[in-house]
Order: sequence, then structure tokens, then C-alpha cells
Amino acid sequence: MKNHLIPLLLLAALLCVSCQSSEKKWRIGISQCSEDIWRYKQNYELQLSQYADPRIDISILSADDNDERQIEQIRQFLHEGIDLLIVAPNKAATLSEVIDSAYDSGVPVVLFDRKTNSDKYSAFMGADNYALGSMMGAYIAKQMQATGTLVEITGLKGSSPAIERHRGFMDALQAFPGIRVISSELGDWTEESGEIAMQQILDELPGLEIDCVFGHNDRLALGARRVLMSAGKTDIHYYGVDALPTAGGGMECVQQGILEASCIYPTRGLQLMKLATDILDGKPYERITTLTSTIVNRRNVDILLAQYQEQQRVSNELERAKSKIDEYFLQLNQQRKIILAFIIVTVIIITLVVLAYRFYAAKLHLNEEMVKEILAGVTVAKEEPKPSESEAAPDTPPHAPALQPELTESSFLDRFRTLLQSHLHEPDFNVERMGEEIGMSRVQLYRKVKTLTGQTPVELLRKARLTRALHLLQTTDRSISEIGYEVGFSAPSYFAKCFKDEYGKSPGEMRNES
Repeated sequence: MKNHLIPLLLLAALLCVSCQSSEKKWRIGISQCSEDIWRYKQNYELQLSQYADPRIDISILSADDNDERQIEQIRQFLHEGIDLLIVAPNKAATLSEVIDSAYDSGVPVVLFDRKTNSDKYSAFMGADNYALGSMMGAYIAKQMQATGTLVEITGLKGSSPAIERHRGFMDALQAFPGIRVISSELGDWTEESGEIAMQQILDELPGLEIDCVFGHNDRLALGARRVLMSAGKTDIHYYGVDALPTAGGGMECVQQGILEASCIYPTRGLQLMKLATDILDGKPYERITTLTSTIVNRRNVDILLAQYQEQQRVSNELERAKSKIDEYFLQLNQQRKIILAFIIVTVIIITLVVLAYRFYAAKLHLNEEMVKEILAGVTVAKEEPKPSESEAAPDTPPHAPALQPELTESSFLDRFRTLLQSHLHEPDFNVERMGEEIGMSRVQLYRKVKTLTGQTPVELLRKARLTRALHLLQTTDRSISEIGYEVGFSAPSYFAKCFKDEYGKSPGEMRNES
């Protein structure tokens, strides 16, 4: 039963894929407001979700923080025909009209991360930015011991996260009248805008003593830090939002002491895609999904990074497996995309590994059997009588090749074994002569013998000589030198070296044991 289990699992997986490939494809348009490391991570998760549901066909476009471009991209999606729109609006007010038109046309709309000024959407998923701002405000105030000067660098003006984070942050600080807040609205979520905002504050308020900086994301805080460090202000604490676990992200900055703390702003691409497919499948779903945020500081950052690294390792393994499987099925079925669910991927990878092991083990066994077959009989050297020219068939040229192309593998191995036995004692017998006598070029002979046995003609000739030598050592009283010469070695020292390489003992040691 075990011998048949893995092939059956593989067959079941293939049948699953075949069945799924005939199912309806859901075309989902994803409109990102910008490109940054947070959205790169989310896009990767969205693409990864296709492994779990092969019906999904996603297309991702980025507006690069441009309202007009995002409007045109959404219109392009609608013109091409999509089943569902996922969108992170650049600005709430500007994008409301085109998103409303998509919803009114009957296309389900899922907002994530950011909202519009309208209630026309199927579902929203994102963190509570007001609560996030409030949480960071209270945390920073406690770290400041409720006194000092605090600079806030906001996100893109008009975007819902920037509006809500600022409002929650300021409401939390009302409980701490000893903290003076200076706010800048020049940020646009990029590190460069954080530098510009911080530089303007320094220009407008020269001599300002700053205790802390809060950026609406980590990049804004890092941009402000670069300006303040250049100005010689080194005793300042920095806080941000996002806490990405990727290289150079907020978690690493906290771990290295560049940021005092950050707040996880979840990407949750897999969960977002699950919400989208539930809507398309007509399943029940929550219209508002609020993602929880957590503060990352030096007390918990090591654990959080370790968890992410393990998740990333598994994700990378799945990515590599998926790439190999895609390539295989593209060749087999001529399909543009075939994506397997996680369980199917695992079954196929395990199956391929086991089958590969069995295949190579069987091939190695077959090669060993063929080598044994070739070496069989070399313990008794013999010369096969060669037919005279008068005995040759009248229509056969006197120099016709001994081996014809139609000979079977078994016939070929018989001829090759006979050839080795006949010339075993000749030191100058080499591959060229083998090819001449067997009717093949040197390259043809090498390839055929290597394919059938896994070894080269020279290796097999040496093995045959050593097999014959071992037999003579054990059954005769001839000297080691005489035996070496008799089996075709031109020098006793070379014979002794080859013998020890093959059997692990010198000819003398082997004879003493027999």
C-alpha cells in the first residue's frame, strides 16, 4: 500500500489542479495609492494568496501618490472588466467619486488602509488609525514623563490615516499639558518629506529644544532624525508607525536603537484576499474589519523579528516550490498560470522528492547490475577466435563494423564484455581501439557506456583488470608484478596503486588475507 500511496496523492493533486483550472477565474483589480516598503510587503502577500485559491487572477497598479493617475487606473480596471476592486485611496475626498461609480456599476469594492468620504463600499479592512494615534500619544507621553517638546510629522494631507492618526494623537496628549506639541503637515509618507518638514521647523523655530519626534510612519521619523543629527542634535527620541519586519524596516530600527518604538500597522494581504473571495463566493463577511496594532519596543522586538523570520523562511520555501510546479505544469498543460493550494504544494513536493530518490536508487542499482554483468567472466581470460575473411559473409565488407546500430542494449553489453576479456592483457588497449573494434566513434562509445552503466569505458576496463588481478592473487602463486603485467598494467607500482584505490588494501595485504 505504501508503494502506491505517493503516486495516488500526486494523481489526486494533479486532478485537483485540472478541475480547478476549469473553474471560473475571479479577476481582481488592486489599486495601490503609492509604492513603498509597506505596500511591497502587502503586494507580496496578495500575490501569495493565489497559491491558496487558483481561481484568483489579480492585477496590481500603483498611482505613485497621484490622485489623477489613480482615478485613471481605476477607470482602466472597470473598462477591462473586473469582478472586484480593492483600493487604497490616495486622498479621501478626491477618490470618492470614481470609487462610488465603481460601486454603483455593480462591482464590489473593498477599501483597505484608507477610507473615502462616502459610504459606498462593500467592505473596509484596516487598522483604527484614531486608536493607533491615541495609543502612540499616550505611550510617548509616558516615556517623556509628561513634560517636554514633541514634534509630530504627519502623513499625506487629506489622507484618512494622516487625519485620524493626528486627531487620536492630539486627543491623547490633552491629558498631558506639560508636553508642548509642534506639528507639521508637510509629510507625504516618504523619508524625504520627513527631512523637509523637520528642516522647515528648525528654520522657523531656531534654537528650539526638541525632546521627541513622532512620525506618522517610520520613514517620516527617520527623515526627521537625519536632519536633526546633521544639526548636531543627538539627544532626541524617535517614534514611528509601521514596524515592518523587513530588512531596514521599523523593527530593525527599534532593535538597533535608531527608533525608541514603533507601532505595527498590519498589512494582512492574505486576510484581505480571503475577504474578497468571500464576497465573490457569496459567503457571509464582516463589512468592517478592524486590524489590531501593537507597540514594538526593545522589550519585544527580538521575539517579533524571530517570528517573522520563521514565517519568511516558510514563505520562501513555498515560493520556490511554487515556481518549480508552475514551470512543470506550463510545459505539460500549456497553461499561463496554474497555482496550487498550500496542501497540494506540500503533497507534490514530498512526492517528487520520494520519487526522485526511488528513481535514482533504481538507476544506480541498474548501473551496478550492468557493471557486474560486464565484469562477469573476466576472471577467466580468453581470446575469442576471429573469423577468417573466407568465413565472412560474401556480402559483408572485410572491414565492416562489428556493432550494428540495431543491436539491443543486451547485445551491446555482450560485445563490450567480450571485447574487454579479449584485450585485458594488452597495456596499450584504450578507448580509441575499443571504438574501432566495436564500430563506434570514441565519443559515441563513451556516451553509450556511461548511459548504460554510469561509468566510463576506461573505468570499466580498469575494474575488469583489477577483478582479474584479484582472482589471480587468490588462486595462483604468481608474483604481484607478474599478475600486474598479465592484466595489462605497464608498471607494478601503478598496478599496486590502482588496486589499493579499488579494494582499500595493497595486493600483498590482500594475498596474505586469502
